[in-house]
Amino acid sequence: MLDEGDVALRPATFVIQAGQDRYEVPSLCPHREGWLEHGTVNHSRRTITCPLHFSVFSLETGEQLGGPACGGLVCRKLT
Repeated sequence: MLDEGDVALRPATFVIQAGQDRYEVPSLCPHREGWLEHGTVNHSRRTITCPLHFSVFSLETGEQLGGPACGGLVCRKLT
């Protein structure tokens, strides 16, 4: 809950088109805040790889699949 005068920022996101599906993805990797929109998308596997330290994330679940341990992403499939 916010008090009067407080500001809450929503982390920036971007959208990836993978085949017929679209996913909303956070802009920053949780490891070292690499810009994920500059990452590599594997459309067939539905993954994104951070360009900074090569952490790999599932677009469907947000689960971290490889790279330095940093936890998952909050990804959302758009309808």
